[in-house]
Amino acid sequence: MENASKALIMAGGVLIGILILSLAVYLFIDFGGKASVIHDRITSNQLTQFNAQFNVYVGRKDVTIYQIISLVNLAKENNEEHQNDGVFESDYKIEISLNNSDITSINEEKKLELITTNNDVESATDENGEPTVVPKVKYECTKAEYHDNRKDLKNPI
Repeated sequence: MENASKALIMAGGVLIGILILSLAVYLFIDFGGKASVIHDRITSNQLTQFNAQFNVYVGRKDVTIYQIISLVNLAKENNEEHQNDGVFESDYKIEISLNNSDITSINEEKKLELITTNNDVESATDENGEPTVVPKVKYECTKAEYHDNRKDLKNPI
């Protein structure tokens, strides 16, 4: 009888061990799934913040040459950062087009030329009545096209 009670205690211990092991596996799988969801949310937020830098100009008709040059510098910086990635062309390359011409990789001399040829200004006053200078030449940002991963591909102006 004593052997039977020890066998029951051993069987109970094995069952409790299996229960604890099953609980650990369940928690591991559950936490792994939640971590994946959180990672996807963080990635989505980063992508939204990245695209917002470009999307702020979509549909606007008052984009100045200075803003275009800033966009070119931002796109150029992104392209240089991801140049050696294996999926650069399909996932990371950003192009800025001005009058249907890609200006993403223009040099500093060409940037200065764009600024000087589009730098006609007029005098005005700001909301405080202070004198200010406003560029006469304004551009319209017509559209933004995306890669399949929703990163900006083109931001023509």
